[in-house]
Amino acid sequence: MSPHSIVFVIVLVLSILLVVWVDRLLRPGLRGLLEQIVALPAATEFYLRAFATVIVFVALAAVLGTHPDLKDGARFMEYVWAIAARLQDVFQNLLVVLLVYVGLITVLMAALRRKQ
Repeated sequence: MSPHSIVFVIVLVLSILLVVWVDRLLRPGLRGLLEQIVALPAATEFYLRAFATVIVFVALAAVLGTHPDLKDGARFMEYVWAIAARLQDVFQNLLVVLLVYVGLITVLMAALRRKQ
């Protein structure tokens, strides 16, 4: 297995685990929030599926976007640094998506919240 393949597989697996973790962490609260604000089950499902789709595609784009510069005789720490550099892209892109999504949900809450 080439050094590029090893780094790619490790980063892909870690990125998928990160996306699943973020989705499972945020989905229950987001579902409850959307059900109270929108009061339409189809809209709640749409926003949840859109959120999941976006974070999956952003993570995959970050994984596929860069290529490590490793040689065949690379040392262990070179693999670690290559994996960390690619995971940095995944984290940065997920952070931007989460910030934009929170902004959109905040605007949705402000516009559609029930009047007390």
